[in-house]
Amino acid sequence: MKLLAELRRRNVIRMAGLYLVGAWLVIQVTGTVLPMFDAPAWLPRSIVVLLAIGFVPALVFSWLYELTPEGLKRDAEVTPEQSIAAQTGRRMDRLLAVGLVAVVALVAADRFWPRGAEPGSAEPGPEHSSGPDGPATPTGSMPEPYSDPGSPSPAGQKSIAVLPFVNMSADKDNEYFSDGISEELLNVLVRVDGIGVASRTSSFAYKGRELGTAAIAKELKVDHILEGSVRKAGNRVRITAQLIDAASDRHLWSETYDRELIDIFAIQAEIANAIVKALRGTLGTTDAPAAVTVRADTGNIAAYDLYLKARELFIARTELAESVRLFERVVALDPEFARGWEGLAAVASVVESWGIRDRDYTAMSKAAAERALALDSSLSMPWAALGNLRRYGDTMDWAENLALFDRAVAADAKNTSAYLWRGIAWISLGFFERAIADFDRCLALDPAYQNCKRHKALALLFKGDTAQALAAFEEGVAAGFETNRAESFVPALWANGDRLAAALLVNRFTTRREFRQVLLAALAGPDKLPPDAEAIVTRYFAEKPELSLQTIGAAHSYLWIGAFDRVPDAIDRFNNEISGWERSPRGFRNSPGFKRTLELDSIPVYWRAHGFPPQCRPVGDTDFECDPVP
Repeated sequence: MKLLAELRRRNVIRMAGLYLVGAWLVIQVTGTVLPMFDAPAWLPRSIVVLLAIGFVPALVFSWLYELTPEGLKRDAEVTPEQSIAAQTGRRMDRLLAVGLVAVVALVAADRFWPRGAEPGSAEPGPEHSSGPDGPATPTGSMPEPYSDPGSPSPAGQKSIAVLPFVNMSADKDNEYFSDGISEELLNVLVRVDGIGVASRTSSFAYKGRELGTAAIAKELKVDHILEGSVRKAGNRVRITAQLIDAASDRHLWSETYDRELIDIFAIQAEIANAIVKALRGTLGTTDAPAAVTVRADTGNIAAYDLYLKARELFIARTELAESVRLFERVVALDPEFARGWEGLAAVASVVESWGIRDRDYTAMSKAAAERALALDSSLSMPWAALGNLRRYGDTMDWAENLALFDRAVAADAKNTSAYLWRGIAWISLGFFERAIADFDRCLALDPAYQNCKRHKALALLFKGDTAQALAAFEEGVAAGFETNRAESFVPALWANGDRLAAALLVNRFTTRREFRQVLLAALAGPDKLPPDAEAIVTRYFAEKPELSLQTIGAAHSYLWIGAFDRVPDAIDRFNNEISGWERSPRGFRNSPGFKRTLELDSIPVYWRAHGFPPQCRPVGDTDFECDPVP
């Protein structure tokens, strides 16, 4: 008791209270103000650490020293007659009372004060390896969510990015499950009116990066972040989710769900509804938020678990054969699981373009797409998969191909794969402006979709906007998206003076020295070619029967060395992996090889029925001509 009385006399207890109240107020102010000035994430954390470290020294100082009319003196040097500790204590009591009132006021305002957009908040706003077919991208989920970090959301609209949840399971191979749950939540939220959601590609780009929520939100132009963790063990799952107001780094809501896996869809619905309620509550409206429903597509949790694993492989474009196998197991476990059939249709529609041709994947994709639509006619991706299959058929009906993509877009206007694949079809047909429009729609939905950027660059290149095309191509390379359709840009890079870049890309085609020398000589000019150039290319081409980057480079070399009559065979062999619209060399346009290339794909048939592109026109009833490359 004597110690307690001495602590009171020396105002140590009052100092502790004042220090804690003052530290709390400092933390709240810095947490609000620092993000407005783009302060690094470590600064507010450092302030908290320093305040915590300073607590004990402050108490020690209060014990050792006393404030007197003559200033600070050691307590041992102050006589009872000189002491004004009681007066100082009363002043400290008043300061403590004022501080507590401020704390209560701030807490009350934070919880109950209606407010609109927060001052200083981030402006609201709503891959990599790729196969040579073009559609490959890790954003190949079914379907893609809305995102437009490049432009603001409508006035009053809240926006959110769903970061990939952290895998806390003992088995690190369960990361597909935590990623899958994150994407499932994203796809639920994207259906909620009035909330803009950053795309999967954009959000998942921050996976594993040590970057604060304020910085991520600023880059994605959203004002809220959803993050969390998933721990899966046996038949139980624990999901922790928290919603953060990025401008103030303030938690609006957090919850932990510890349930049986059978409840996974109910958990998703609870999280989505809590987020919607929290976001709409910040708008200061009295309207009750509409309930979010999550449809339990399957009652077979084993099938759902395999579905998430198969989908992650498809999205990442890794182990596609394994993805097919897993999707087959999914639909075997639950033949009524529509999204399982949809996933099988999607992966089987692209797998052959990655050189995997051990089975009839075209028939598999077609059957899966038709089954998915029979189970759920509202799905979009099966239509897109059917349209994508048409590119690899023996006969090409372009009107039907485009109609299938149109149906995919009509079913889901946010399906980026449908826009990408339809844009590729427009490139093949020579309608470059239409292609660019589709790629722009794709990029408005998902600005980080590198394959849409690459094919837009390709359309610009074929159209003749070489400077814009190279700028877009180089932007993709800088983002790590290198080889997909890169061979088409090699001659333009060489002609533009970027000969080192062109040579480095050529080196990606082959390690065979004599073949590489032929390609570089072809870029330097026809007079630089060795006399046996075509024999070297043909020999190398014959040695590479599989579809690969090397064989694509070999096929392009027929263009570069001027062997135009060989180009159609190369294109026919590799399912149109070379476009008939290549601009180099210039003499290819209107050569017999060029015309036969287009005829192999039934392109003139489409033109005569639906109109010619701006650069081409009919000649009589059976022939056509196109403008030469300027």
